[in-house]
Amino acid sequence: MERILIAVEPDEGGWRIQLAGIVIARNLDKVVAIDKAADLARERHAATGTPTGVHVRMTCGDGVMVGLNG
Repeated sequence: MERILIAVEPDEGGWRIQLAGIVIARNLDKVVAIDKAADLARERHAATGTPTGVHVRMTCGDGVMVGLNG
C-alpha cells in the first residue's frame, strides 16, 4: 500500500502544510507546521488504515521524513 505524504515546506513568511498539492495551512512556525502535519498524518492513518507520513523539505533543499504511521 502506498504511503500518503503530507508536505511541510518553506513558504513566504513561514512554513506551509500541503496534501496532494492543496495548501492546508500557511505562514506557520516550522515546529508548529511539523506538529500539525504529524497530527493530520496520525488522524488520517487512524481513520483509513493507510500508511501516512510527513515529508519536510528543509531550506537547503534536503528532505526529511518524520511522523511515519503504519
